[in-house]
Amino acid sequence: MATLNYDCPACGGPLKFNPDKQKFSCEYCLSDFDTKEIQQLYAAQEQKKEQEEIDEQEAQANPSADGEAVIYTCPTCGAEVMTSATTAATHCFYCNNPVVLGGRLSGENTPDKVLPFVLTKEKAIGKFLEMCKKRHFLPNGFASKERFEKFSGVYFPYWYVDQQKEAEMVATAKKRRVWRSGNTEYTETSIYSVGRRGSLVIKNVSESALGSDNDNMMKESQKEHMDVKDIKTQADKAKFDALKKQQTKQLNEMLSGVHPFDVSKMQPFAMSYLSGFTAEKRDLTKEDVRPAIDSRMHDYAQQLLKDTIKGYDSVSVDSFDEKTELESWSYALLPVWVTTYKFKDEIMPFAINGQSGKTYGRLPLNPAKLAVFSMIVAAAAFGLSLLGGMLLL
Repeated sequence: MATLNYDCPACGGPLKFNPDKQKFSCEYCLSDFDTKEIQQLYAAQEQKKEQEEIDEQEAQANPSADGEAVIYTCPTCGAEVMTSATTAATHCFYCNNPVVLGGRLSGENTPDKVLPFVLTKEKAIGKFLEMCKKRHFLPNGFASKERFEKFSGVYFPYWYVDQQKEAEMVATAKKRRVWRSGNTEYTETSIYSVGRRGSLVIKNVSESALGSDNDNMMKESQKEHMDVKDIKTQADKAKFDALKKQQTKQLNEMLSGVHPFDVSKMQPFAMSYLSGFTAEKRDLTKEDVRPAIDSRMHDYAQQLLKDTIKGYDSVSVDSFDEKTELESWSYALLPVWVTTYKFKDEIMPFAINGQSGKTYGRLPLNPAKLAVFSMIVAAAAFGLSLLGGMLLL
């Protein structure tokens, strides 16, 4: 597996993208470098690693399928580390230096854009603590140092689509008029047939390009966790498929929960942005997500025309026709801070938008703490009722 480290030009230490400074920083000599400077410096190495990856894939008789483990060698310490086939950037588990698996995002898998992290890990933890302060009955140790250390900055893959359409609508609109004459109330309903036609431009409709939880972010401490190697019978396969489906559903709900992102801040993709973070490459093609994209485009287009029909009490669509004239697709990486928590054999994911700080997650409740609080409230209420009775005497 072709790998690439981004080393400090001043001292040779590992470089990481610093969300606070929007520059690349070295933790050893404290040097900072502009993104363009690093991209120009490493352009030749990135192209070399991309070619090495292509040559390596051509030389393999049985390349790994998506979802299976892949072994790479850390350029810094030489250790062999396994990743899932969709992982495009990670850390070496031995020396902890950032490693970018350049070939994973090359050729047709090269993203068009990337939205760099704006929130540092410390700021993401601060957002998590703000969320925790809203609950007073969390399990002991929930907001612990161990939990904070498990926060991981991940770039997730998304498809973004722009369309220009010609659309036409016929709708039935109703207007009611109510008045009274003496003791009688009258209602007049006027019915109109309304037509609308126009050119529509719909931009930045997104859909996740990650079809399954190949990196198993949702399986931490999963009681019923299974690996492919555990499958021996049809029952095992059914159980494994159900678990993967559950994990992928959790992942998609988590990612939906931290939207929206300000896509106007997107930058042209450069692999150097991934240094210091984890990144996932897409495993869904345009055709995989097209049904979902087309359905949403249809709904948006119909609503845009319907919104132009004003001044009526109700509007119902009779017919709607559309034709897509122009279409543009782009593949982008979005920044999210993620962690998971096991509570009563349930995996609870928490996510924080790496740009805006929007949080997602359902916080657990400690039944013992809640029971004690209920008893205190009940005792206080009983005491007040007794006191009220004595005062009445």
